[in-house]
Amino acid sequence: MEKRIHIITGHYGVGKSEISVNLAVKLSKQGRKVLFADMDIINPYFRSNEARHILEKHGIEVTATKFANTNVDIPALTGELRKYLFDRSYDIVMDVGGDNAGALVVGRYRNEIRDKEAALYYVINCFRPETATVSSVINVLNEIRDASRMDVSYLINNSHLMDDTTNSDIEKGIDFAQEVSKTTKIPIVFHAVMKKDGIKISKDIKEPVFWLNKTMTLENHLQFLE
Repeated sequence: MEKRIHIITGHYGVGKSEISVNLAVKLSKQGRKVLFADMDIINPYFRSNEARHILEKHGIEVTATKFANTNVDIPALTGELRKYLFDRSYDIVMDVGGDNAGALVVGRYRNEIRDKEAALYYVINCFRPETATVSSVINVLNEIRDASRMDVSYLINNSHLMDDTTNSDIEKGIDFAQEVSKTTKIPIVFHAVMKKDGIKISKDIKEPVFWLNKTMTLENHLQFLE
């Protein structure tokens, strides 16, 4: 992950926020100075800004939209985010809203986001009904690419069934993501797997596994910080 600006996109409910928060914490632990930008103007209920406490405990600066589903969301961030986009001392993690509607936010800052500094990640969860086939995943990917005016740099496999996820589900998700990667010729940067008793990776895979801590509920905050 050689870029300094990491833009996390995907279909609604694929787990972008969990991945974004965990990635920001990982970068911070590596000694990076990190800004976390919650750019989700689509979904006011499952937003990464809920994890602000965790992020700030790790010394991560946070900027977030203030009014979901209103036309003041994007203008509210314009000046503040631009400052960080030009400050190369920061690594930036941007959690973007679902589908092409959310990706329009990226397009708004496209002139400030330099290709040589930024990577656009597309999160896949094959257990979401709207993205259960390779063709449907590619359709959403193309919509996000057009709206953001950026090419997708990497795929992130985050296929899961929440607390009901089994090892078999993990393996199915890996196979599915690899098929998408083969079809699109876009590499998988990692397979995201939530830490859970009994969950393990039995398959021999070439891509790394990123083990996630659950951050979207308050009761997990202290456990995450340990």
